[in-house]
Amino acid sequence: MKTTLLSVAVAAALSIATLAHAAPPDNDSVKITAPAVSDFKFKPQEFQDYLYTYALSNGEEMKFTQKIAHYYAQLKGQKKVEIFPVAPGEFITEAGTRISFQDDGFALTIDNYERLPMTAQLPANTTVVASR
Repeated sequence: MKTTLLSVAVAAALSIATLAHAAPPDNDSVKITAPAVSDFKFKPQEFQDYLYTYALSNGEEMKFTQKIAHYYAQLKGQKKVEIFPVAPGEFITEAGTRISFQDDGFALTIDNYERLPMTAQLPANTTVVASR
């Protein structure tokens, strides 16, 4: 009988502790984390379709380069940034810029363009398109 009562007491204490940890925070803050780099497997030769300089819709130029299994995007006159494959034709930077190639590399869309290393300040969620 004592063992049963002890078991019930322990179970109740664990339930209360679990509920206490699951309770929402007292404030309205939300934690936002940077997107994780994907484990998508990309073969280095697949990047060949994208090794061009693209004329962007905002008048800038972006060049894509590769060094072994590392891929880079660079705005003319700015520093190069590494891009990581996340899906076929889709790349993302550590800062969250998403680059999507379409039509076998003949067209391109860049979301969160303002997160690329550049001197200009742009509004959030800027999208730029391009073709070669």
